Amino acid sequence: MTKTLPALLLTGATGYIGRRLAAGLEGSWTVFRASRTAAGERALDLNLAEPESIRRAFDAAAPAVVVHAGAEADPDACERDPERARRVNVDAVKTLGRLCGASRTRLIHFSTDLVFDGERGWYSEEDAPNPRGVYARGKLESEEAALAGAPGAVVLRVSTAYGRSLGGRPSFVDGLRGKLAAGEAVTAFTDQWRTSTAADQLPEVLARLLADPDLEGVFHWGGAERATRFATAEIFARVMGFDERLVRPGRAADVRFASPRPRDSSLDSSRLAAAIGVAPLGYEAGFKALLEPAPDRLGQR
Repeated sequence: MTKTLPALLLTGATGYIGRRLAAGLEGSWTVFRASRTAAGERALDLNLAEPESIRRAFDAAAPAVVVHAGAEADPDACERDPERARRVNVDAVKTLGRLCGASRTRLIHFSTDLVFDGERGWYSEEDAPNPRGVYARGKLESEEAALAGAPGAVVLRVSTAYGRSLGGRPSFVDGLRGKLAAGEAVTAFTDQWRTSTAADQLPEVLARLLADPDLEGVFHWGGAERATRFATAEIFARVMGFDERLVRPGRAADVRFASPRPRDSSLDSSRLAAAIGVAPLGYEAGFKALLEPAPDRLGQR
């Protein structure tokens, strides 16, 4: 007799993080992949800017869990179009929170390190956010909406994610690899610190979160190390066998962005690591993992 797996609604399923989660969670859950470009079995059309589209996808999946990985994740795009950013990043979460709360559906909501102002770094979950810019303020409001609307919800803040190319939006390592492989110089900031998230770890992190219904509230999942973008690029070049001299120093302070960027939004992930028994990867280990064959759970989709 075939066991019926519980339903999971995954938003942003064709995005950078969503593609990994769709592959990694399949087999333990009946994953309904929702986005504007999802196709194939259990694909649901979803426009996060339209509340009725969200309700239709939710009703079609009838999920036990919603993993909300969808968003307008470009801070500059949010700054240029704050009304759309609000509909997608805030109002959509309010709708999902109400739906989850009314049906007692567990909600896992992805957020960002950019909710912090970057004046100190190594932020824990106990530190007070102080977002700057449309994107960051909206993400903090979305966190509050998720926690208020869906009792037992989890907010998972991640940092600049990187990993294998599975299609869709590239990560910063794709840009580095392309230029360094061609012998082109790259400029990386010496005055911006991050704890970048190894995206290929996220399916395991989510699986363990989902397995423990007592885990709720806000958690951080970044990398094990805090480094400047310049140091990060140097490590990447060294691990991948490229010429480190091609990495040139630059300053974020000399670049004008549409949206403010924190100087140091590094995350302390020790609380979640202890709770789920998984250690976040540092930069060297994370980049070396990209040289290995992709795990079966991260197969192309």
